[in-house]
Amino acid sequence: MAQEQTTLRWVPKALTIVLYLQAGLAAFVGLASVLTLSGFANDAGDGRRLAAVFWAYAFMLLAVVVPHFKRERRVLLVPLAWTAFLLVDSLYELLALGDTVFIPPVIFEVTFLALYVASYRALSRK
Repeated sequence: MAQEQTTLRWVPKALTIVLYLQAGLAAFVGLASVLTLSGFANDAGDGRRLAAVFWAYAFMLLAVVVPHFKRERRVLLVPLAWTAFLLVDSLYELLALGDTVFIPPVIFEVTFLALYVASYRALSRK
């Protein structure tokens, strides 16, 4: 029982940090896409569309998920699904196409996904 209480204390704090970190990374990818930096977008049109998606996701994290995940754990399904989708894409790029540039994103996405799943399960025990 004491271990569950300790877990429930650190999970919201750690998850808040991770959500802010992922929102920051999404904002950075959006900026890099608008600037058509290498690897993020092929041309300016693709860059703007990709930036809009990543900035919308960052806004959703900050405006919806961070304020509400302590009361309603189902909002964690948003970053969980997003991260799972990005992980599948990064694994495809890494394994099928052999692009080693995707090693760091795979590491981040596996870490984020594990934290989201663990946090979702810990908050369900509440």
